[in-house]
Amino acid sequence: MARKPAVSAALCLIFVILIWGMNWLVIKDALQVAPPLFFTGLRLLGGAAAIAVARLALGYQLRIGDRGRLNLFAVGMLQMACGLGLSLVGLQYLDIGRSALIFYTMPLWLAIIEWVFDGRRQTGFELAAIASGLGGIVLLSANGIGPTAAPMTFDNVEGVALLLIAAICWALGSWLANRSRSHVDVWSRTIFQLATSGMAVMMASAAIEPHFDVKYLSALAVPIAFNCIVATGLAFVAWYYALASIPARIASQSLVLIPVVALTSAFILKGEELTLRTVLACLLIIMSVTIVIWQREQQSSRGRVVRASFSPIDEADKPRASVSRSGLSVEGSTHARR
Repeated sequence: MARKPAVSAALCLIFVILIWGMNWLVIKDALQVAPPLFFTGLRLLGGAAAIAVARLALGYQLRIGDRGRLNLFAVGMLQMACGLGLSLVGLQYLDIGRSALIFYTMPLWLAIIEWVFDGRRQTGFELAAIASGLGGIVLLSANGIGPTAAPMTFDNVEGVALLLIAAICWALGSWLANRSRSHVDVWSRTIFQLATSGMAVMMASAAIEPHFDVKYLSALAVPIAFNCIVATGLAFVAWYYALASIPARIASQSLVLIPVVALTSAFILKGEELTLRTVLACLLIIMSVTIVIWQREQQSSRGRVVRASFSPIDEADKPRASVSRSGLSVEGSTHARR
């Protein structure tokens, strides 16, 4: 009987990886119609509304409380407003595959942040992995290799810079979240961060982006519905359900497959060019991120609890997580995004 929940959890995890990987294609199409910050604000606010309605319909209360609210807001602004917002702005200038790969280097930046601010010792293996990951970023940033390579265009550099800043912002949010504990349930926390970040991004869009013509709103119906209902609502439920049966270290490491799904699906469905240079960069980044996460978890097992940088979820939180048969009741002290 134990095998059945494990299989269901594995299927949920696969669903999450595929949906969050494929969502890069959906967003790329949406950016043909809507400004990036405007679309980011819509998806964040819509996601908050979708989760809140589902929770309230099931009879749960949404409680934030006064303690730790500022910290929750700061983490949400770093990861959702800055991380997701800037990643969409950068996606305008780069193809889907390279954008996803650069954005998912956040564990590398988290390791660097911990070294700078916490004095955390890096093993030689981990340093080599970080260097390999940075080398992969260089490969993605260049238009070619060798003396005949064409120089990088301005748009290319701009897109790479925006995606790197987005990844660093996400890593900073993880670093801040790892230094605080909240007794707010995971769903209330997620709704609060989605809503506050969404409002902040919408205000930024109104201030700096061109006015969005409402006659194009119908063209965003499918992308917004997919992001709010599937990529946020259903995917979050599937993620938490998977965590109830799968060790958090395995679940968090599996998220490195998301940019691989984005890269592969963009090649198959969108006809994006898949060069040997891109494949090599993908291998370097995925390998380096996997090693960095694994090294952090090895240190955790030797003396302290370490949360994975993709989602600040650790084994100490697992006993407090519960999933109802509907899959919508998940209580814990941590959360995952994207």
